[in-house]
Amino acid sequence: MKMITKTSILFATILLSTATLAGAQTFGKPTPAPTPARAVGKHPLDKGDFKVGFSPKTKRQNPKKDMPKDEKATFQEIATELNSFLALPRDVYLNLDTCDEPNAFYSSETSEITICYELIEQYEEDFKTIEKSQKKVDEMVEDTLVQTLFHELGHCLIDVWELPATGREEDAVDQLATILLLDGSPEGSRSAINAARQFEIASRDEHADDMLFWDEHSFSKTRFYDMLCLVYGSNPKLNKNLVGPNRLPVDRAERCSEEFKRAERSWLKLLAPYVIE
Repeated sequence: MKMITKTSILFATILLSTATLAGAQTFGKPTPAPTPARAVGKHPLDKGDFKVGFSPKTKRQNPKKDMPKDEKATFQEIATELNSFLALPRDVYLNLDTCDEPNAFYSSETSEITICYELIEQYEEDFKTIEKSQKKVDEMVEDTLVQTLFHELGHCLIDVWELPATGREEDAVDQLATILLLDGSPEGSRSAINAARQFEIASRDEHADDMLFWDEHSFSKTRFYDMLCLVYGSNPKLNKNLVGPNRLPVDRAERCSEEFKRAERSWLKLLAPYVIE
């Protein structure tokens, strides 16, 4: 499949959400007006850019590899927004690609963040198992793709800036993705909850005999509860309905406010030197 008709809508949502890092969610400053272009040389460490498409190394291996114009235009908006507030030591490429499996990944070898068409399809299939309304399914897919992009962005930043991750890197970037979604609004909480629900759906296919205890990823059900904990901890009053039977256990919920504060504080401290003011 070459193109999903709602791809532009999905990634326009990502563009709106990226303002979270530069605005009120980060450092408590008012959200600035969108910046059309990054000021050259504004940050002394900024030597690269987020760019759209495939890296020179990938293009050398497959010169005909390209993205449709409409996808490029949407990704360019995302890249421009990211470039307006995040410094990079080298260029990083954003793309959609056919991968022969549902996946999204950051490649340090090619400096690419890739989201696979098959993953978009998988998310839609997953959410259709719990929701009949196509409009609501689309919203769930959009929210989950935002989380996915932020997750891979976390891997990218850890790599290019050699950021410390003393625990599982996968868990650390899950935290970053959730923190970036949570802006204190009901909409931010809803988006993070929708992204968490995808892990709960995925966990239904994880049988004890097939669980890979050696894998770098936590189990899907664990990721579901970890994300719910951060959502609840970000605003217990707003998200009190997350606690209870078949939801977040009370014993875990009691610690979630501190878990959220610690995760947010840690990531803000790590990223502070690379944020363009």
